[in-house]
Amino acid sequence: MQASLCHFWGYFRFMGIKHLLEAIHMHSETLLLAQHYLLALFIIFLIGTLGGKLAEKLGLPDVAIFIVLGILLGPSVLSLVDIHAESTMNQMILLFGACFIIFHGGVITSFEILQKVWRTISLLSTLGVVITAFIVAFAAMWIFNIPFLVALLLGSILASTDPAALVPIFQKFPIRRKVAQTVITESAFTDATGAIMTTVVFGLLFSSKDAGVFSIGFEFIQLALGGIIVGAIIGFVATFLISENDRGLLREFTPMVVVLAVLGSYLVAEQIHASGFMSVFVTGLMFGNAKSLRLTVLPKEEQAAHQFIDAVSLKLRMLVFILLGSQVDFAALKQYGWLGLIVIAIFIFVARPITVLASLLPDSKAKWTRPEVLFFFWTRETGVIAAALAGIVASSGLAEGKLVSAIVFMAILVTLLLQASTTPFIARKLGLLESSSELKKGEQ
Repeated sequence: MQASLCHFWGYFRFMGIKHLLEAIHMHSETLLLAQHYLLALFIIFLIGTLGGKLAEKLGLPDVAIFIVLGILLGPSVLSLVDIHAESTMNQMILLFGACFIIFHGGVITSFEILQKVWRTISLLSTLGVVITAFIVAFAAMWIFNIPFLVALLLGSILASTDPAALVPIFQKFPIRRKVAQTVITESAFTDATGAIMTTVVFGLLFSSKDAGVFSIGFEFIQLALGGIIVGAIIGFVATFLISENDRGLLREFTPMVVVLAVLGSYLVAEQIHASGFMSVFVTGLMFGNAKSLRLTVLPKEEQAAHQFIDAVSLKLRMLVFILLGSQVDFAALKQYGWLGLIVIAIFIFVARPITVLASLLPDSKAKWTRPEVLFFFWTRETGVIAAALAGIVASSGLAEGKLVSAIVFMAILVTLLLQASTTPFIARKLGLLESSSELKKGEQ
């Protein structure tokens, strides 16, 4: 009996020690992974800060420098940053980055500009998104011989422009205010509507229902309207809480209110099957136009909010675009090579001009000039939203997911390195850079 007890006790101790060692091993693996991510973040912020300074010296958009630095830091070259596109960490960074950047786009959008060019913006962000998506879809279906819905998914992902690339350019270079504000507003709206269209097509791909025009339209309206309502409510409440009123309880915590508004508007909208991206944009729109809502935000709180938003946006641009550069799959790019470039050429030189003409020409009240229309032709950057959506597609198990991701990353590389870096030059050649006297007049 005593021998049996000793044997049982020995077995119990052995199993206890075994489980303890396994727990320690699992803990050490988790700790090492956390340290790996921290090291990657440290390298990204260190090199990104130096890259931002270099971009300032060269007079180039920082996102173009960030994506080149990402390629150099990634597994294909120096292997200093290796965060997989399908990882939870990467998806969280891209998702939060996308939400915050769209929110920033809403904050810098003024109701005054919207009132003047709302027809153009409405057409660009609805009809324009559809035109771009379908032209790219037909091109991809013909070139790669893929199902139409898969091709339309690719077109939907590429249909939105990128405020993360555009906002810094227009903040740095004095491009004509009407044009700059319209392009920024378009990018913010199309990010939301492009994401909605992608969500609809993605859902149709994995459902047993046939894709019909009415079902797509109904889903689109449901997602957009729900996002607008949620964003308007949360945006008003957040602005009210930091405004000058008896119940402005959170004025001292303005930066925290910004973060809560971004996360809250996205999560609430998604929970009720509405567009989180549209909700975030409308929240930013309400936040940035407090005076139009008859809410007075004190200069101190307003300055704190803008400083915080600018600082966080810079860090997120740095983080997102260096990560995107590090995840470029050169094997996939080589595999799809010239055929992918043909799709992107159609995307830039066919889909964009047709979209712009269909959206700007009907708006006679905006009185768009020929140089302004030509500038719209070239201002077509693709970036963080497309990358976030492509990441979701890549991790979904879709058979053509690798093809979609490769074409999206090729579009990001081409538009950022070619178009974003030359946007100031094109504006100068078209005579759209404002003089100092024009800037003062506009400020007055």
